[in-house]
Amino acid sequence: MDLNHAFVKALQEEGCHIIGFADLRELPEECRNKLPVGIIMATTYAPEKLWDKLSEAQRKIINDDWASDSPLDCYNKKAKAFLKEHGYKRNTTYPTMQLTYKMLATIAGIGWIGRNTLLVSNAQGPAVRFTAVLTNAPFACGTPITASQCPPNCRLCMDACPGKAIKAEPLWARGIHRDEFFDVDACKKNRSGCGGACVACCPFTAKGLC
Repeated sequence: MDLNHAFVKALQEEGCHIIGFADLRELPEECRNKLPVGIIMATTYAPEKLWDKLSEAQRKIINDDWASDSPLDCYNKKAKAFLKEHGYKRNTTYPTMQLTYKMLATIAGIGWIGRNTLLVSNAQGPAVRFTAVLTNAPFACGTPITASQCPPNCRLCMDACPGKAIKAEPLWARGIHRDEFFDVDACKKNRSGCGGACVACCPFTAKGLC
């Protein structure tokens, strides 16, 4: 059994089914703790609760019941235990300006940055939360996604955003700064009236829950 398959099998036994491997060697060493590979793991929001809110997208869809990080903690611990058992380094990484979970996920090929600045995964749209571990294990890595795959004519998240923080153009691509397509200040001012409307209405979320 190769290393990737053995790792994925171990994580799937813990209930993790969104796993990616990112080749970080293109990034400065200080951004990745001198480790060449990032493992990104995700958990999804409860499908039935997302469906319940699709017709009420302006209401809060992320409540305390969903906010528990226990699945992510479990995945992270399992990943580090696997790496330790096989004699590899493991470093937990936290979101920073230099290396975020979203960046790791795009490099691993899990998804792209949507109009709402959230990671839109191939599996569940933006209805995902992440954890990550950096390592020197020689995993085979995914193919990076460097440009948005959101349909250019889709405006659902723009229409759902109460603060009108989402701009029509440009779509995300590596090298385009977030401020070019998203108004952070407008988002912060209206966050209490949103809570995730753009997650619920995203067609990639609906596709993943079918």
